Amino acid sequence: MNSCLLILAARFEGRVLLRLDDVCDVLGIQKQTAYNQISAGSFPVAMRKEGKALVCDIRDLAEYLDRRREESKAA
Repeated sequence: MNSCLLILAARFEGRVLLRLDDVCDVLGIQKQTAYNQISAGSFPVAMRKEGKALVCDIRDLAEYLDRRREESKAA
């Protein structure tokens, strides 16, 4: 079950695309850290340009968070 998707959808009022600011807020990282990771190819969520903004699909972020949760339960 994709429980994080339900939580994120409620938090962001059903938006499908989240801006980098929103993603950083959810992940608990600074925006500059995200830029550094994106440049290095190590950012955990796929981002793409929409106009001038970097955005990600809310489902990708939810999948990443669910995967991290499962990994932490297995450890």
